[in-house]
Amino acid sequence: MKRIVDLAKNRGFVFQGSEIYGGLANTWDYGPLGSLLKENLKNLWIREFVQRRPDMVLLDAAILMNPQVWVASGHVGGFSDPLIDDKNTKERFRADKLMEDLVQTREQSGTSRDIQQMEYSKKYGVNNLVPESWTPEQQYAFMVGEDVRNPNNSNVKADWTEIRKFNLMFETKQ
Repeated sequence: MKRIVDLAKNRGFVFQGSEIYGGLANTWDYGPLGSLLKENLKNLWIREFVQRRPDMVLLDAAILMNPQVWVASGHVGGFSDPLIDDKNTKERFRADKLMEDLVQTREQSGTSRDIQQMEYSKKYGVNNLVPESWTPEQQYAFMVGEDVRNPNNSNVKADWTEIRKFNLMFETKQ
Protein backbone atom coordinates (compact mmCIF):
# COMPACT_ATOMS: atom_id res chain seq x y z
CA MET A 1 0.00 0.00 0.00
CA LYS A 2 2.86 2.37 0.83
CA ARG A 3 4.30 1.88 -2.68
CA ILE A 4 0.93 2.73 -4.26
CA VAL A 5 0.54 5.86 -2.14
CA ASP A 6 4.12 6.93 -2.89
CA LEU A 7 3.55 6.43 -6.62
CA ALA A 8 0.28 8.41 -6.50
CA LYS A 9 2.04 11.25 -4.66
CA ASN A 10 5.09 11.24 -6.96
CA ARG A 11 2.91 11.35 -10.08
CA GLY A 12 0.78 14.19 -8.71
CA PHE A 13 -2.45 12.26 -8.19
CA VAL A 14 -2.75 13.06 -4.48
CA PHE A 15 -0.99 15.09 -1.82
CA GLN A 16 -1.39 15.16 1.93
CA GLY A 17 -3.98 17.77 2.85
CA SER A 18 -2.41 21.19 3.46
CA GLU A 19 1.01 19.59 2.85
CA ILE A 20 2.88 22.83 2.13
CA TYR A 21 1.76 24.14 5.53
CA GLY A 22 2.86 21.11 7.52
CA GLY A 23 0.02 18.80 6.54
CA LEU A 24 -3.23 17.68 8.12
CA ALA A 25 -3.54 14.03 9.14
CA ASN A 26 -5.95 11.78 7.26
CA THR A 27 -6.80 14.34 4.59
CA TRP A 28 -5.85 14.34 0.92
CA ASP A 29 -5.84 16.93 -1.82
CA TYR A 30 -6.13 15.86 -5.46
CA GLY A 31 -3.48 16.94 -7.95
CA PRO A 32 -4.18 17.54 -11.65
CA LEU A 33 -4.31 13.85 -12.61
CA GLY A 34 -6.07 12.87 -9.38
CA SER A 35 -8.79 15.44 -10.00
CA LEU A 36 -9.41 14.04 -13.48
CA LEU A 37 -9.39 10.43 -12.22
CA LYS A 38 -11.83 11.30 -9.43
CA GLU A 39 -14.16 13.00 -11.90
CA ASN A 40 -14.03 10.00 -14.27
CA LEU A 41 -14.82 7.58 -11.44
CA LYS A 42 -17.70 9.78 -10.30
CA ASN A 43 -19.13 9.88 -13.83
CA LEU A 44 -18.79 6.10 -14.18
CA TRP A 45 -20.59 5.58 -10.86
CA ILE A 46 -23.42 7.95 -11.89
CA ARG A 47 -23.77 6.18 -15.24
CA GLU A 48 -23.87 2.68 -13.70
CA PHE A 49 -25.94 3.28 -10.56
CA VAL A 50 -28.20 6.19 -11.53
CA GLN A 51 -28.62 6.65 -15.28
CA ARG A 52 -28.97 2.94 -16.12
CA ARG A 53 -31.59 2.35 -13.45
CA PRO A 54 -35.18 3.54 -13.84
CA ASP A 55 -35.72 3.61 -10.06
CA MET A 56 -32.89 6.04 -9.26
CA VAL A 57 -32.46 9.78 -9.53
CA LEU A 58 -29.38 11.91 -8.93
CA LEU A 59 -29.33 14.13 -5.86
CA ASP A 60 -26.47 16.38 -4.82
CA ALA A 61 -27.14 17.51 -1.27
CA ALA A 62 -25.08 19.35 1.32
CA ILE A 63 -23.18 17.39 3.96
CA LEU A 64 -24.51 19.71 6.64
CA MET A 65 -28.20 18.90 7.05
CA ASN A 66 -30.98 18.97 9.59
CA PRO A 67 -29.98 16.44 12.30
CA GLN A 68 -33.16 14.43 11.70
CA VAL A 69 -31.86 13.44 8.24
CA TRP A 70 -28.83 11.75 9.85
CA VAL A 71 -31.02 10.04 12.45
CA ALA A 72 -33.43 8.73 9.78
CA SER A 73 -30.59 7.45 7.58
CA GLY A 74 -29.05 5.44 10.44
CA HIS A 75 -25.83 7.43 10.55
CA VAL A 76 -26.28 8.70 14.11
CA GLY A 77 -26.95 5.28 15.59
CA GLY A 78 -24.49 3.23 13.60
CA PHE A 79 -21.84 5.37 11.96
CA SER A 80 -18.92 4.49 14.19
CA ASP A 81 -15.78 2.38 14.08
CA PRO A 82 -14.62 -0.02 16.80
CA LEU A 83 -11.18 1.26 17.77
CA ILE A 84 -8.61 -0.53 19.89
CA ASP A 85 -5.17 0.59 21.09
CA ASP A 86 -2.03 -1.44 21.64
CA LYS A 87 -0.79 -0.15 25.00
CA ASN A 88 2.76 -1.25 24.19
CA THR A 89 3.14 0.82 21.03
CA LYS A 90 0.37 3.41 21.55
CA GLU A 91 -0.95 2.59 18.07
CA ARG A 92 -4.68 2.63 17.29
CA PHE A 93 -6.45 0.22 14.93
CA ARG A 94 -9.91 -0.70 13.74
CA ALA A 95 -10.58 -3.90 15.67
CA ASP A 96 -12.97 -5.34 13.09
CA LYS A 97 -10.37 -4.99 10.32
CA LEU A 98 -7.71 -6.80 12.39
CA MET A 99 -10.18 -9.62 13.02
CA GLU A 100 -11.21 -9.85 9.36
CA ASP A 101 -7.53 -10.07 8.40
CA LEU A 102 -7.03 -12.96 10.84
CA VAL A 103 -10.08 -14.84 9.49
CA GLN A 104 -8.80 -14.34 5.93
CA THR A 105 -5.26 -15.44 6.85
CA ARG A 106 -6.56 -18.62 8.45
CA GLU A 107 -8.72 -19.31 5.41
CA GLN A 108 -5.71 -18.91 3.12
CA SER A 109 -3.72 -21.31 5.30
CA GLY A 110 -6.38 -24.02 4.91
CA THR A 111 -8.94 -23.51 7.68
CA SER A 112 -12.32 -23.24 5.95
CA ARG A 113 -14.80 -20.50 6.80
CA ASP A 114 -17.29 -23.15 7.98
CA ILE A 115 -14.82 -24.59 10.48
CA GLN A 116 -13.88 -21.09 11.67
CA GLN A 117 -17.56 -20.21 12.03
CA MET A 118 -18.25 -23.26 14.22
CA GLU A 119 -15.16 -22.61 16.34
CA TYR A 120 -15.87 -18.90 16.87
CA SER A 121 -19.56 -19.55 17.48
CA LYS A 122 -18.71 -21.85 20.40
CA LYS A 123 -15.99 -19.63 21.82
CA TYR A 124 -17.48 -16.16 21.36
CA GLY A 125 -21.20 -16.64 20.72
CA VAL A 126 -21.12 -15.11 17.24
CA ASN A 127 -23.33 -16.35 14.42
CA ASN A 128 -21.29 -15.10 11.46
CA LEU A 129 -17.75 -14.21 10.40
CA VAL A 130 -18.46 -10.49 10.06
CA PRO A 131 -16.77 -8.89 13.09
CA GLU A 132 -18.38 -5.55 12.24
CA SER A 133 -21.71 -7.04 13.38
CA TRP A 134 -20.36 -8.39 16.70
CA THR A 135 -20.72 -6.57 20.00
CA PRO A 136 -17.64 -4.77 21.34
CA GLU A 137 -17.44 -7.42 24.08
CA GLN A 138 -17.37 -10.24 21.51
CA GLN A 139 -14.77 -8.38 19.47
CA TYR A 140 -12.53 -7.84 22.51
CA ALA A 141 -12.86 -11.48 23.60
CA PHE A 142 -11.84 -12.53 20.08
CA MET A 143 -8.87 -10.14 19.98
CA VAL A 144 -7.52 -11.51 23.27
CA GLY A 145 -8.62 -15.14 22.84
CA GLU A 146 -7.18 -15.51 19.34
CA ASP A 147 -4.00 -13.61 20.24
CA VAL A 148 -4.52 -11.06 17.47
CA ARG A 149 -1.18 -9.33 16.98
CA ASN A 150 -0.33 -5.75 16.19
CA PRO A 151 0.20 -5.84 12.40
CA ASN A 152 3.14 -3.44 12.69
CA ASN A 153 4.93 -5.51 15.36
CA SER A 154 3.72 -9.10 15.25
CA ASN A 155 6.76 -10.44 17.13
CA VAL A 156 5.52 -9.00 20.44
CA LYS A 157 2.20 -9.92 22.05
CA ALA A 158 -0.12 -6.90 21.94
CA ASP A 159 -1.61 -5.47 25.12
CA TRP A 160 -5.02 -4.34 23.86
CA THR A 161 -7.29 -1.77 25.48
CA GLU A 162 -11.04 -2.30 25.61
CA ILE A 163 -12.77 -1.56 22.31
CA ARG A 164 -14.37 1.87 22.01
CA LYS A 165 -16.86 3.02 19.43
CA PHE A 166 -15.53 6.09 17.64
CA ASN A 167 -18.35 8.19 16.17
CA LEU A 168 -17.43 9.27 12.64
CA MET A 169 -20.01 12.05 12.57
CA PHE A 170 -18.79 15.50 13.54
CA GLU A 171 -20.87 17.81 15.69
CA THR A 172 -22.01 21.19 14.41
CA LYS A 173 -23.79 24.04 16.15
CA GLN A 174 -26.81 25.91 14.83
